[in-house]
Amino acid sequence: MAKYIPTCPSTNSMAFQESLESNIPEGFAWVAGHQSAGRGQRGNTWQAEADQNLLLSFLLKPPHSLLENQFYLSKAVALGILNGLQNWANENYGEKLPLSIKWPNDLYLDGKKLGGILIENNFQSGQWTFSIVGIGLNINQTNFADLRACSLKSWMKSPQSFDLLDIYKHISAGIEQEYLHFLAQKFHFLDEAYHQKLFRFQEWHSYQDNQHEFVGKILRVNAQGLLIMEKPVGEQVYEIKELSFIFKD
Repeated sequence: MAKYIPTCPSTNSMAFQESLESNIPEGFAWVAGHQSAGRGQRGNTWQAEADQNLLLSFLLKPPHSLLENQFYLSKAVALGILNGLQNWANENYGEKLPLSIKWPNDLYLDGKKLGGILIENNFQSGQWTFSIVGIGLNINQTNFADLRACSLKSWMKSPQSFDLLDIYKHISAGIEQEYLHFLAQKFHFLDEAYHQKLFRFQEWHSYQDNQHEFVGKILRVNAQGLLIMEKPVGEQVYEIKELSFIFKD
């Protein structure tokens, strides 16, 4: 089930508030044509042209017993979106999309940002009561202020706009499949699939931390969502706000 909103400040904010106020079934989605105050990670805003992209939030209700494994929910959602997009491209165009996951939760297409994920959790009386999974995907927009952004339409050089509802159905199915893997605690499976799609995995590239620019190699992302980086002086662990990716091109 889903509710379409022509315009709203943020689907995540709306979904979170309505989930607090009502007993909404798991899997419900809020889909917006336009967000006036879309939000991303690290307090960033998410800017998108009206009615050109997928802007939505899902309600999930993971069991509290999986709280210590909550970053696997992020891994499952990211994989589900990528799988859904690839299935859509296969079925409609026979196209192989070079999709990847840029830590911690950006979605990349051929080295450029296609979208992002923002998961916000609610806890009551010490229990994990629900999660709001916010997703923004560039689908038909072709002009971006960020030179490192792209859309499906711009990358595939399509003269026609894509059907947003069709893509929504495919990514919904993909997320459901990977969410079931999360509920079944198939963490090793999720971890392996996630690292196969991890942007810059096991490659040497430039980064910036709180101290300096350096060249490092991503070794893995652990169960807590921390990034393990190999540097010339040894391994180092990074939290989300401690590391920036540097692009030389």
